[in-house]
Amino acid sequence: MFPCDKEGRCPYEYDQDPQRDIEGMPLIKDDSRSCPEYGHICPEYMEDFGLNEDDLGIRAIIHSGSVMLHRAGIGELDLKLPEYQVLLDAYKKTLLKYPPEEYPEYYSYM
Repeated sequence: MFPCDKEGRCPYEYDQDPQRDIEGMPLIKDDSRSCPEYGHICPEYMEDFGLNEDDLGIRAIIHSGSVMLHRAGIGELDLKLPEYQVLLDAYKKTLLKYPPEEYPEYYSYM
């Protein structure tokens, strides 16, 4: 059972609680813990993967930044817009602080 089944909405969406961002969770097909709406494993199960709230935030920035760059690369968004610049800056700072060769756990989607 997911927490949204009890409350009617996802308590892990960024606007509900920025510290527990669902984007930081792994994507695993055909797993009963996967969110039916977002596809990521529900953060309710973060401890199953050895993750905590800080890990979710780092992984969410990396995931969102890489998706944003991909979308810009195929012409779906303009990175020069101010709202994307803020996200891009956070992504770049996170990459510098947590390089993939030293923190592979933040880059794997299991």
